Amino acid sequence: MIAFTYDLSTAIGQVRLFSGDNDPEGLNRSGGDRTRTDEEIAALLARNGNCVRLAAAQLLEIKAAQYAAQAIEIAQGSLRQDMRVRSRRLMEAAAALRASADVPPAWNPPSQPAPFTAGEGGTMEGW
Repeated sequence: MIAFTYDLSTAIGQVRLFSGDNDPEGLNRSGGDRTRTDEEIAALLARNGNCVRLAAAQLLEIKAAQYAAQAIEIAQGSLRQDMRVRSRRLMEAAAALRASADVPPAWNPPSQPAPFTAGEGGTMEGW
């Protein structure tokens, strides 16, 4: 059975809140409209250091990629749906969530010392 919970006292529920992924009927849909399972959201939380906002941002980016893959505009009478616009809006929302996450960017130190050094006695002296 596919698990779907929407309890705002849990990290999974908060990811659903921030990403708008809260329609239990959407578990049977496909593409960007599909609601994610608790297991999928738990995996996003694990990948993002259990930061609810970063996990929600990644969920929105996944949905945006699915809409972008469709990259079509549907028109039927006066009803129009442009999947490209939906994708852009989701990416904008994801960027806003990432900016509000209060997580400092990770520092990625070099794996080896710099091959050149500057200053007196350095290998770059005389250049």
